[in-house]
Amino acid sequence: MSKDGSVWISIDDREMAYLKVEADKVFGRENFAGTIVWQQRKTRENRALFSYNHEYILVYAKDIKKFKKSRNLLPVDNDFIDNKYKNPDNDPRGPWQSVSASVQAGHAVPSQFYTIVSPTGIEHNPPKGRCWVYNEQRMKTEISLGNIWFGADGSNVPRIKKFLRSAKIGLTPQTLWSDDRYGTTDSAKKHLLNLFPNLEKVFETPKPEELIAQILHIATNEGDLVLDCYAGSGTTLTAAHKTKRHYIGIEIGDETTKLIVDRLNKVIEGEEGGISEIQQWKGGGEFAYFSFDKSPRIDNSLCNAPRTIQKNPVYHQLNLFPLFEEYGEKPFLENEIVREPNSIYYGHHKIEYARNVLISLVKRDNEDIFINRSATLYYTGKKFPSTVAFNKLYYFMPYLKGKGIRDLYIIKVARIGSRKEGQPDENNNDLRLVFEIEFVKQLFTDYKSIDLKIWRTFTDTILSEIIQDPMLND
Repeated sequence: MSKDGSVWISIDDREMAYLKVEADKVFGRENFAGTIVWQQRKTRENRALFSYNHEYILVYAKDIKKFKKSRNLLPVDNDFIDNKYKNPDNDPRGPWQSVSASVQAGHAVPSQFYTIVSPTGIEHNPPKGRCWVYNEQRMKTEISLGNIWFGADGSNVPRIKKFLRSAKIGLTPQTLWSDDRYGTTDSAKKHLLNLFPNLEKVFETPKPEELIAQILHIATNEGDLVLDCYAGSGTTLTAAHKTKRHYIGIEIGDETTKLIVDRLNKVIEGEEGGISEIQQWKGGGEFAYFSFDKSPRIDNSLCNAPRTIQKNPVYHQLNLFPLFEEYGEKPFLENEIVREPNSIYYGHHKIEYARNVLISLVKRDNEDIFINRSATLYYTGKKFPSTVAFNKLYYFMPYLKGKGIRDLYIIKVARIGSRKEGQPDENNNDLRLVFEIEFVKQLFTDYKSIDLKIWRTFTDTILSEIIQDPMLND
């Protein structure tokens, strides 16, 4: 996620409170941005104890300060501007509005307390508990520049002039979304049925494009990347396509993914539902569909705009925190060696030829212990690819920059540790994945260069791929 990125989570009334507590743990309470209450239906359900007409959208930021600076305001119409900005003194700089020249005095300094004399000689002091926003010298400069307004007769309390030409026009988003600008579940269903009139089974609670478009406007700009890891009926992807955002959607099941692909094809053809009219959408663009089984591929047969570029799989950083819930305060996995008939011998060690081997780059300041084969621990650093499953961790080969691989280790234990553990400056909050390793054998007479395929840091393969000839370099 980008530094000013945000996460928007839709949840119903039954689970919202529990989700809030868990999300606080993951993202930090300080990065909680707000809770949107969305009116998802306008009809009344008389059979229920209460007629549930709303859902919640929890909003978190990666960094709340950066998100606040980058998030977009909502657009305003000309009537709003005309009502806010006037030009009663015919200022050549154009329309302006006035704002208070005083602020709360909680963090004031002595230079912010003084008397201002109006053009008509009226003295003004800041109200009790407040101070002037500028010091006295700055205030005199602003008055001389015509940036302070004392009213039509020059006697009123001073106010600061804010000009339309330099203003950032827009409205701060509110947390209650309850009119037609945001759509409803019913309007989203009608949109789907209009697109696919022969659809036998429609999503019960699809999201309307209007709702998602509002989120995208606040949180992103054209060209930004949007991820929906539970794509559902594909609303986020279609709204992102129409608003010129890049997007990634993830969904399982042939029926669901086919619906999404068919819907995106209709978007490319210029379908007129949802936000099409507002966005003046006429069609165009392209997308690629990936099917992940044993290996990623692009199924061009399902796309109106096929692409021929083979994409590499995306590797995500492993989230270590859930391991604490599963394994307790000190989660670990022990490597139980299984003797198999397809293994081969190197000296007195039996090498499991078909076993997984993780190849990892070694930092420069740790190379010596791997060169002399005395290493017993390997710290992965903060990043580790989530595609490397714990139950496949078996062998380990250190990669020395500029040299390659040579020595084989066995991973005895994979556990959670912390940076500089056991040392006086240990940081318990800086979690790392730690391998307890033991030297097995030098596999090659000299270092062998290979490609580190994941972030140029890791390669996850099997030993038979590294030793193509089992008897090579015994």
